[in-house]
Amino acid sequence: MLGGAGLGLAVRAAFAARGLGDYAEDGGTALTPLLHGDLHAYWTAHPAMGDLSLLVRAPFAALAYLGDPTPLAFYRWGVLPCVASVALLGLWLARIARARGVDRLGQLLIVVLAVANPLTTSAIQQGHPEELLTASLCVGALVAACAQRCVLTGVLLGLALACKQWSVVAVLPVLFALERGRARTLLGALALAALVTAPEVLGAPATFLRNQLALAREHSVESSSWSWWWPLTPSSTRYLTYGGATHAVTLHRLPEALVQSLHSLIIVLDTALALLLARLRGLPLRRDDAFALLAAVLLLRCTLDTETMPYYHAALYLDLLAWDALSTRRLPLRALAGAALSWALFDRFTASFLGVWPSSLLYGAATALIAVALARSLALTATVMRPAARAGVKAA
Repeated sequence: MLGGAGLGLAVRAAFAARGLGDYAEDGGTALTPLLHGDLHAYWTAHPAMGDLSLLVRAPFAALAYLGDPTPLAFYRWGVLPCVASVALLGLWLARIARARGVDRLGQLLIVVLAVANPLTTSAIQQGHPEELLTASLCVGALVAACAQRCVLTGVLLGLALACKQWSVVAVLPVLFALERGRARTLLGALALAALVTAPEVLGAPATFLRNQLALAREHSVESSSWSWWWPLTPSSTRYLTYGGATHAVTLHRLPEALVQSLHSLIIVLDTALALLLARLRGLPLRRDDAFALLAAVLLLRCTLDTETMPYYHAALYLDLLAWDALSTRRLPLRALAGAALSWALFDRFTASFLGVWPSSLLYGAATALIAVALARSLALTATVMRPAARAGVKAA
């Protein structure tokens, strides 16, 4: 019944897409030639994602030929497996929660919240369903790691790396949750990611290298209001003419040198945080520490990017949902709070409702409070439990 509910919600979400969003200029540039068997055009396209989601979406998108093969139909069918991956994660988490004694209402909420939330809607409407697939793979890898299932951990982590580049921030939190076999798991994940990517690399190596280097440095110098950079950067006014009228648009621009190094900066900060926690706590990380660490690195990925969009937070939200499923015996309160906060920040109290400055400050305050809560969970400012003491607690 839970599986049917999750699948039904996934189908409804996929086919509720009203437009293509960025799909036509991003994923569609590679998926369309792939559907027509034009491998050269597929290999030389420049989508801002890895190959996995395109390969997964292609057979579903081809089902559009059974009806009216419009661009929107291709897109909706291609969205379906990405949303279904989130539903499958929710079902897996519900089964784990049931084994821990969570009642039927809690299990149902886990499945429903996994799919029916503002961040899933944002990813679909803005043309980036691959974010949902990547998020479910990253969080699934951590769930498998906490269960000490090394092979499954390596498979899910490798698929995540082959799906979208930002998934690299999940590598250390996942590996540090394992008691053994970290090196083998990492090598297996990298081998699987390489295997998925190999056809594109062999088909057009120069194009692949240029695209990856461009994505590593690509950022908008104009900060999104959903970013910690927006209130910290100087503003400038540009006058744009559209709709037959001239409009004043306020932009917040970062120095280009900083913008081009932001991806590297985020990865360095995430790595430093993971290594610091590993040094203070010892390895393997406790379950709560592992989920809090993954949440922290995903939060930094969202808040320090200049192009932050609501769907960036999907992986963070699913991490909170999984954390609930593995730790609570009642309702998934973290996920419920995350869904409510996402609705407030991205659907209700937006720039069009409050104005850009209040909306940006509200986002900054909310995410700063989340950062403080995660820091408290990680106990970086409290007395650190030494590994030997923690071993004694486990033995007791």
